[in-house]
Amino acid sequence: MILKVFNLRLLAIIGMVVLASCSDGEGIDTTETDLTTDDVEAVVLADDITADIDNILEDDDNDFNLLGKGVDQSKSSVSDCVVRTVEENPNENTVTITLDFGEGCVGKRGREFAGKIIIVYEKTDSGYSKSVTFEELSIDGNQLEGSKSIVKVKENGNGNKEATHTVDLSLTLSSGETVVLEGTRIREKIEGDNTFLRGDDVYSISGSWKFVNKYGIEFTGTITENLRREYACKYIVSGVTEISKNGEVYTLDFGDGSCNNKATLTNANGESMEISLRNK
Repeated sequence: MILKVFNLRLLAIIGMVVLASCSDGEGIDTTETDLTTDDVEAVVLADDITADIDNILEDDDNDFNLLGKGVDQSKSSVSDCVVRTVEENPNENTVTITLDFGEGCVGKRGREFAGKIIIVYEKTDSGYSKSVTFEELSIDGNQLEGSKSIVKVKENGNGNKEATHTVDLSLTLSSGETVVLEGTRIREKIEGDNTFLRGDDVYSISGSWKFVNKYGIEFTGTITENLRREYACKYIVSGVTEISKNGEVYTLDFGDGSCNNKATLTNANGESMEISLRNK
């Protein structure tokens, strides 16, 4: 989910769920209010890392039957080199799971993890919640600190499973710069809940985020038309996000539902360009 710029300093991105990457083109005039290349690269990396964590957390849920999908290690993001420990606390109605990647462990999606992810599950009347923290965690040499919480319900108003993700992270990139990502997104499972396969799962995503770059400059993103994420496709297939920096507003449109790497970026003047989403 990644959004990159081509020439000049253009671009926009959505941090909780999607970012993109451009190759080349013309079409939008740029000013000092535009997102810079550094902005884009940092947010792309932050979003990419949070997406990797989400994959690991969700696959861990599924592997150990927390979501009713059954046990299937072959579909996990977690590599065979991960050491998983479980500590139950019946008095507090919680389960603590630690995923220990040691000094270096390549996941099944190709990322190299080191350190630990600690997940505390707590059952609720309507589902369960989990709090996620990190102990000396790095992903491809990028250090991650902070926390993430997820509240899941078995059935929302539409009769679907739903998870609210809240993130407050500080990321020290391998280059040495530090960026901050905060936000909330809601993932509603709208297809695939009646099978044991991950490949038919489809999510509708809403929410907003705030990103602070290495200079302390803040920009925001808000999903204005729910994003559609299909497990079988590596790209967001539809939906619209509005991105704002220094009062300059862009929209990012992910298309008509086709599984492809194209999206359209439009500025406040109505100038548009087609961008190519990065292959994660």
